[in-house]
Amino acid sequence: MSCILEIETTDPKNLKKLLDLEFKRKKYNRSESKVTITKKTIKVDIFARDIIAFKATVNNYITILELIKKIYEVDL
Repeated sequence: MSCILEIETTDPKNLKKLLDLEFKRKKYNRSESKVTITKKTIKVDIFARDIIAFKATVNNYITILELIKKIYEVDL
């Protein structure tokens, strides 16, 4: 399974750094993700072996993004 999350942000470079730090902290065996930057957006490509790993990875990204938004008081 795969999907692409597209996130609009005012500072894509710093958001990518934060996402990379969080996902390097935890390694997942059944899913992979790749973060790429464009001018005002970040694209997250998620690849998973099964539906459970897919759902866990997407939910993890959503949780991390919500925390970043609350802590740093930024517009994503």
